[in-house]
Amino acid sequence: MQLQSGSFVWRYPALPAVLRSLWSVGTNNVVLKGALMSFQNAQGDLATTGSMNTPTWQALVRAVLDKQRDPQNYNYVYVSKAQPEHLELYENGRVTFHTLVNTGVYAAPTVAGTYPVYLRFTVTTMSGLLPNGKPYHDTGIPWVSYFNGGDALHGFIRSSYGFPQSLGCVEMPFAEAATLWPHTPIGTLVTIQ
Repeated sequence: MQLQSGSFVWRYPALPAVLRSLWSVGTNNVVLKGALMSFQNAQGDLATTGSMNTPTWQALVRAVLDKQRDPQNYNYVYVSKAQPEHLELYENGRVTFHTLVNTGVYAAPTVAGTYPVYLRFTVTTMSGLLPNGKPYHDTGIPWVSYFNGGDALHGFIRSSYGFPQSLGCVEMPFAEAATLWPHTPIGTLVTIQ
């Protein structure tokens, strides 16, 4: 099958340039992976791998033939590690939410890049090792959207926000995390910069 000739444009040109720079026609990239994960998740019976396989291709062809459209907004999360650290939620190309956040400390940084949300919880327990090697076990962590390994967007109580304090996650106050969570379904792209 050959690519169809024509011109391709961004539906929402106000999205940050960092996101637009990750996509090009005919290439496998994180934008395509996030879109496939979102589609697979919406189908309900497909594994959300973000990779093309026979069941996904067949479902895509059926969706096109049936003229199905995704009823969800196109959401994108941008996290700036420039202090004060902050997060912006884009819905259909417009910033609709903004909050201060905390990213990872020097010994456990939040890695820059763009990643699709792959796992979500309304509440969960997070455990691991502190930079000094001691274990931690935090229960009741709310509004969690994992995007890169053990890194997630989530609520966490701190006395202040806007600078590195986490162990790689993107922390925000509980209320702000609750506001953001419904807008980060599987496949939503998160950029850390």
